[in-house]
Amino acid sequence: MPDEPNPYLYVLERPLSRAEVLAELAAMPERLRTALEGADVAALINQPRADDWSAFQVLCHVRDATLTYATRFRWIVFDHDPFMPDYDENNWVNACQDTPADIPAMLDEIACSRRDLIRVLGRMPEAGWRRTGRHEVAGSIVLEDYARHQVAHEAMHRGQIRAAIATANTASSR
Repeated sequence: MPDEPNPYLYVLERPLSRAEVLAELAAMPERLRTALEGADVAALINQPRADDWSAFQVLCHVRDATLTYATRFRWIVFDHDPFMPDYDENNWVNACQDTPADIPAMLDEIACSRRDLIRVLGRMPEAGWRRTGRHEVAGSIVLEDYARHQVAHEAMHRGQIRAAIATANTASSR
């Protein structure tokens, strides 16, 4: 019987080879910079709806997720079936003390973490991609599935950033 997909993991819209997954992960920091490019502070902090994150809050979450996931990836690669705690993403975003003036440093932090992750994952032997970890909420996670989840997760959040900025720009042009 084939492995059942983990309902907690995002799924890519189209199949990608492992090399394509690594290329997508490597390209994310620059794509994130591009999504934020030219946005003014008002557009960055505008919440499209009361219960939506602003583009800046999404960036804070992407930064938190990038660093958290990088640690989880390392645990899976270097430990045997490690336990990986969850974190309260809303609390982390709400407790964040960063401001839009910190965006360049945040993007640099994301890029640095991602370069390290690509180096680690790029050296994985074939069998290593089937290594597992135990996530507090999602249960058993396979490294390769988790890498694909990360690509889909980041693409979704880049779209969220672009939409939040576009909503702000549309509202301000009325």
